[in-house]
Amino acid sequence: MSDNRNPLNIYCRNCGAPAGFDILNQTYRCSHCGELTGIEEANTRVMEWKALHKENKCSNQDARTAEERNCPNCGAKVMFAEGEGSETCDFCGSKLARKKLLNPSRIPDIIIPFFITHEEARERMLNWGKAHKMTPEGRSIVSSMGNFRGYYLPYRLVRGPVQGLVKRNGGERLYNCKGFLNGTAVNTSQQLDNLVLNEMEPFDWSEARPFEFGYIAGHNVKLEDIPDAQIDRRIKDEVAEDFRPDVEKVMQTPELDLSVSTGKLMTVKALLPVYFIKSGKLTAVMNGQTGRIAVSKERKKKRALWAIEPSIITAVLTFLMGMWSHFNLEMMILSALVFSAIVFAIMGDGRKSIVRNIVYKSNTSKAKRDDGKLKIREGKDILTNSYDNTPVFYEEDKDGESVPVKIKFYSVGRWISIILRILIMVFLPLIIGAFLLWANLPEGASFSEVFHPEYGGAWYIITGFVALIYFVKGVRRDIYDHPLIYKILPNGKKRLMGKRRDRKIGILHMFGVGETDEDGKRVSLFRLLRDIGGAGVFIIIVFVGIFIGCVAAIAMP
Repeated sequence: MSDNRNPLNIYCRNCGAPAGFDILNQTYRCSHCGELTGIEEANTRVMEWKALHKENKCSNQDARTAEERNCPNCGAKVMFAEGEGSETCDFCGSKLARKKLLNPSRIPDIIIPFFITHEEARERMLNWGKAHKMTPEGRSIVSSMGNFRGYYLPYRLVRGPVQGLVKRNGGERLYNCKGFLNGTAVNTSQQLDNLVLNEMEPFDWSEARPFEFGYIAGHNVKLEDIPDAQIDRRIKDEVAEDFRPDVEKVMQTPELDLSVSTGKLMTVKALLPVYFIKSGKLTAVMNGQTGRIAVSKERKKKRALWAIEPSIITAVLTFLMGMWSHFNLEMMILSALVFSAIVFAIMGDGRKSIVRNIVYKSNTSKAKRDDGKLKIREGKDILTNSYDNTPVFYEEDKDGESVPVKIKFYSVGRWISIILRILIMVFLPLIIGAFLLWANLPEGASFSEVFHPEYGGAWYIITGFVALIYFVKGVRRDIYDHPLIYKILPNGKKRLMGKRRDRKIGILHMFGVGETDEDGKRVSLFRLLRDIGGAGVFIIIVFVGIFIGCVAAIAMP
């Protein structure tokens, strides 16, 4: 790797073209010739690059004369050229203590230079505040522009493979997934809100350069001021946050538990350009390379996303009851109250609202200059990655080998199966009774005159409530704990894998029947009743008695 190359890029050992990460094979693959480069090999090249530049940085005359100023109040550490810089802390206003930069090796490996000037950034931030003057954040920006500052902030750039364990809230099944972080930037300064800093990303990593003191001439520079152990925790937290959106898409919910572990990550110290306002609870930041803005006043909002589904189910049930009652208003209001009480109680068990900080942000942006004039383009896909870094889920096949899979929860066949099971359970006495009545119908009698399906009302009511509970609670759990898993073959095609019983769904699963216990044994209906004891026997006697009584009542001419 030559000195002037971007250390974040991995190059093919065969032809020298850029290599991207192949998640399925967990290695780097050349986009030009297909040659593979292992993670260890790629990390070794970066370590060699860092060692080469560390010696140059430490021997640099500017490094030997640089000064470090520390804030005794908030702990900020700032670097200036000798004789330059402010005497007060831009983060809390306290007087800075001056000393020599005793450890030049703390200087970062790479830097992304400022592209937007201080005047251009100030005008853009002020215009944003005026455009959002109806919000507390917008008004605070306009009144706090005197605190507008530009700094190179310290970051650790993280790149490498990630593994995750995922479980939906209320579910039992654990899912395994793997992914790849391509240039995740983790801020290593404790004075600014890391959440807000995250929202002004991404940076254009292709513009990263080996660090030289010439880049920071006339600019403020902040050094790392949190210990390595806290940096490691912050990296892990940010890795989980970067990983979470794609995992939520696959699992079809933000309500999940995600634990992340990292493999051998490549980490590079960096200085990244940031403009900011820090005033009271206000934190407003702007990407000094792209112009993207993120703003927060530490306000929070609560989102009860789980309530959407029970609301829809309640509305559907109320509409069906309205059709049955010829849309009698009193009946529909009563039905809505009853259904909402039942559905929300069942589906709300163990569910909680999601609390998120309110962070306003502009669209992803990219800055360029036309004849010296700044132009900023905004849009969702302005900065994109040419490689697909979507997490891939893995399962063990019949040979115990971990293979990449595609997970699917819903299908037309599954919905047909669910509806048929519910209909058969609710109307089984009607079906059997009708058949017996037809078989023993006296000669000359009319079937329609002697057929009374309403005689099975007791069974319909009891099983109707069971069906309702299963539909609003059991189906959700059943579907997500018994997914359809398709193995991704080398040719890109998919093949259904696993045993049929592992993806089978049924009403008795709601009570644990057919599930696997801690010892790996499946729970049978007999075992469930045995564990319940006398109460189980009583329940069976009652259900059997009601069932036989309803069948007999319907079958009698």
